[in-house]
Amino acid sequence: AAVYYVLRVQHGWPTPAAAIVAVLVVSPLIGVLLYFAVYRYLRGAPPVARLAVSIGLLVALPEIARVVLRFGNSPLDGVEGVVGNGETPYHFSSYVIDRDHLATIIATFALVVGLTLMFRYTMIGLRMRAVVESPRMAELNGIAADRVSTLSWALSSLLAGTAGVLIAPRFNTLAAGDFFHLMVVAVAAAALGSLTSLPRALAGGLGLGILIAEITTFLPRWSAHA
Repeated sequence: AAVYYVLRVQHGWPTPAAAIVAVLVVSPLIGVLLYFAVYRYLRGAPPVARLAVSIGLLVALPEIARVVLRFGNSPLDGVEGVVGNGETPYHFSSYVIDRDHLATIIATFALVVGLTLMFRYTMIGLRMRAVVESPRMAELNGIAADRVSTLSWALSSLLAGTAGVLIAPRFNTLAAGDFFHLMVVAVAAAALGSLTSLPRALAGGLGLGILIAEITTFLPRWSAHA
């Protein structure tokens, strides 16, 4: 999200070029770097150690991005979405969806379907599942665990970058707190999917989104009359 904003707004890159660099170049590189610099050495570490490192990175990475990209708490005024700039051409009953909303919806369902098919019916998907289950056993069966893990981290970071670029124009700033709240909901959705089922995680995310929207819409009204 930060790279896309800096390239698009501060350096005036065209939207497709900024999105391609942010999603297809920078995001996978960050995943590979995190794996080789940190998480490769935590493969056999206790869960508490892995959790502590993840929390530390959660605090450090936004500040590193702020220093490297020099954007501070810049507002996102003027940054447009990948396929539009807030237009609202689509009306469904009383609901209005602009092109960026529609692009996010289509990308989400396409990625869930594609990843589900990959994990169930392709060799690389099977190897990824095997490495997650037991890296040592996977290596004994001739699977290069490091290579598969590297690909997994690159892929997961690419997906995170896609989410950031699609969602960034929805926020008013690049403040890390906005993305932290989003990540908490995402982790909850993944937990609802038992960390194994992408369709269930998607359903959980949709359910949480609807619940949060209903609460933020109606709870203040109820509180006012309490």
